[in-house]
Amino acid sequence: MYKDILVPYVNAGSERAPAATAIALAEAFEAHVAMLVTVDVPAPMPSDWGAMAYDLYARLHEEARTRARARAEALREKFAHADVPFELRIAEAVSLYPQNAASLQARYADLTVLPTMPRDSAENMLVHDYFYDILRHSGRPVLVVPEGNTAALPPKRAVIAWKPTREASRAVADAMPLLRMADAIDVLVIDPVVGEAAHGGEPGADIAAHLARHGLKVEVVTRPSMNFSVTYALLEYARTVGADLIVAGGYGHSRLREALLGGTTRELLQTTHLPVLFSH
Repeated sequence: MYKDILVPYVNAGSERAPAATAIALAEAFEAHVAMLVTVDVPAPMPSDWGAMAYDLYARLHEEARTRARARAEALREKFAHADVPFELRIAEAVSLYPQNAASLQARYADLTVLPTMPRDSAENMLVHDYFYDILRHSGRPVLVVPEGNTAALPPKRAVIAWKPTREASRAVADAMPLLRMADAIDVLVIDPVVGEAAHGGEPGADIAAHLARHGLKVEVVTRPSMNFSVTYALLEYARTVGADLIVAGGYGHSRLREALLGGTTRELLQTTHLPVLFSH
C-alpha cells in the first residue's frame, strides 16, 4: 500500500497532472500527499574578489524563501479541493541542488510523482535532473505522468516492460500495490533473447508465474521491435490494448552519457502518452 506520496514542484505549469494523479491515488489508498517546494539559493562561493558579503547573501536567501512561500501558497489554493490528507512542504536547498533536496525528501515517501520531460523546451533538462536524481538516489519508485493524462489510476490494465534485470524486478515489486488493483496485466517482452543468461527458455514465464502466485491475472506477450525503437514498440502495444500504466525498470546515466547515447528510459520519459512507473 502507498501511504505517503510526494509531488515535487519542478516548474510552472507542470504540477497539475502529477498532483491530480497523486490525489487520485491517495483517494484509492487512503494515503497522504505532500507537495514539495524548495528554497533554491546557492551557497556563497568565494571568488577573485573575495567572499560574498553576508548581508547580500542573507538578502538573496530571504528573497528565495519569500518566492518559495508564495509558490507554496499558490499551490495550496490551486489544490484546496483535494479531499485527502494534503500538505505543502518547503525544503531548503542551500548546499544542495533542488533535485538533491527532493531526492532526500523522496526517501520518506512510498512513491514520487513527476511530470514527463518535454521534447522541445528550455525546461526539459530540469525535469531530466529531477527524474534521474530521485530515481537513482532515493531508493523509491518514480511515477511520471504526461500533461493532460486521461488514463485511469489505479489502472484497469497495466503493461510490464519485462527484462530479466534488477531494475525491472524492482519495478514490478514497487508497482505491486497498483498491479493488485488492475483487472489485467500484460508482461510484454520485446526482442527476447532465449538463453540461460538472458530470458531463459520461455521468456516472461518466470515473472508471470511469480505474479500469478500473488493472485494476479497475467498474460505473457512477446513482440519484435520490427526495426523500431523498443520505446516505440512498447508504447504502440500499450496503445493497442488500452493500457493505463506501464511498469519499467529505470536505467540512469550521467547527463552527458545519456545525451550521447540516448536510451529507452529517456525516450520513454519524453514520449509516453500514459503514466509510467520506474524503479532503479
